[in-house]
Amino acid sequence: MSAGSTEQLAAKDCPTCQRRRIKCDRGLPGCHKCGKRNLQCPGYGRQLKWVQGVASRGSLRGRAFPSLDAPVTASNSPCSSSETSSDTYATGNSVDSLDRYHYPTARFSPGAYPSPASELCFSQARPLHVSRLISWFNDRVAHRLAWVPQQNAWRHMILPMSESSETVLSSILAIAAHDLASEYHPNDLGHGTFQQMSKNYQNKSLALLAQELNSLSISSSSALEASTTSAYTLASVIILCNNEFMKPQGAGWRVHLSAAREIILASGNRPRRHHQLACIEQFLELEFYEASVWADLTTFGNYNMKIKYPPASAENAVFTDFIRVIDQITRLERLRFCSGTIEQTSSSYGPIQDIQSQIECARNSMMRLSESIDFSSEADQRGFELVIWMYYHATLIYSHQALSEVATACDDVRKSRDEILRYVQFLSETRDGMFAQDLVWPLFMAGTELRGYPTGQRIIQECFGNVMRISRTLDRARVLSFVESWWSEPGTYTSWIDMARKQSQSPQCDILIV
Repeated sequence: MSAGSTEQLAAKDCPTCQRRRIKCDRGLPGCHKCGKRNLQCPGYGRQLKWVQGVASRGSLRGRAFPSLDAPVTASNSPCSSSETSSDTYATGNSVDSLDRYHYPTARFSPGAYPSPASELCFSQARPLHVSRLISWFNDRVAHRLAWVPQQNAWRHMILPMSESSETVLSSILAIAAHDLASEYHPNDLGHGTFQQMSKNYQNKSLALLAQELNSLSISSSSALEASTTSAYTLASVIILCNNEFMKPQGAGWRVHLSAAREIILASGNRPRRHHQLACIEQFLELEFYEASVWADLTTFGNYNMKIKYPPASAENAVFTDFIRVIDQITRLERLRFCSGTIEQTSSSYGPIQDIQSQIECARNSMMRLSESIDFSSEADQRGFELVIWMYYHATLIYSHQALSEVATACDDVRKSRDEILRYVQFLSETRDGMFAQDLVWPLFMAGTELRGYPTGQRIIQECFGNVMRISRTLDRARVLSFVESWWSEPGTYTSWIDMARKQSQSPQCDILIV
């Protein structure tokens, strides 16, 4: 099993092992005995088959209804024969943001509005692996994409969109298959199978996106139709962007971010006449904004100096107050580097001395939010509050590193660094798995202040290992490697920002700190 997997067993044998009358190893998501013999493991849930009886209306029109607990024959092919299998990866920032989506496509017409999630898995005659991947996205991937599991728009907003859009469905299947592949050892048959499945579904989504983008440019489209298509298109691009986040040393996520920016700009003047679509687009725009802020931390030559504003809606905006301040600090640091100084009177964001008060406000706002979230236990709420304090101190450290004189900031920075180390150890004693995906930023910031402090360095290395074990490696191995390089080069650079800036042309420095 790879890093990120957990040892879990099913409660009963799989149907294939039962039929073969052998002992099943009950491995998840499928038993290894089936995989070793190239057999399709049907999993451990209730099985479906299609029988007599035809639906007269709805998305099942003309199809037989599924019956439970019956054998099922699943297709081994994740995509239809008409799908392209070419490798469509694009790298580098010079690529036009929409070039990646210019592929031949089959006919596509936008569907109706998203239907309820409860109808999702049983509404179409899909191969078994599709339902399996949808369940994996719902149970595992959505958890890791959300700041707080109890407040998960990926489940209740984005997943239901796959009912109405083949593009969104293909994007979801691509990221679910990629994540599921990580459950297998690289030499295991399942790893290669799901990796190829992910690539096929990503290519299918890219092909469909090309036609959707073309339909958005047709002036004859109604405002409502354009708004619907735009929401589905943006959802697919953001999902594919998150899929690229899972691929270390890949630049594909930058291409997807650029495409998302163009879609958002194009939809800026379009009226949103459907409340549900408006909420979905606001969530996706928030996801885009947050990803852009993290990307800008290590972007220098092509840094976007245009001021970015997060969506006005506070719904699903969990850590956005902190991220907004981080965005401001990054912009001011870039202005400072270009001009050699920061004007103390005013700027596009206000006086520089206001930054610390904004960080305080962000912490207070988050603490109020924690009272409104329905946590499953007091321990979970306490863990969330510890993460808030870690973000508070991490953002304080960043503000001092980027904007303050080193001599005047040392004491405050050391205090915040030590607080992060203290909180992360408290958190590991409770349920670090609940918020593991949220810890990279505070761990990184504390790590940049640990030169010559081997005890603290070991804590950071161990915590990074736990984060990658629990919530996937993503780009975190390279983030840790960057911090370790910073530790080993005392006196060469004035700060980690200086090091990142001078190494910004190197692929090793094109990291994403999430």
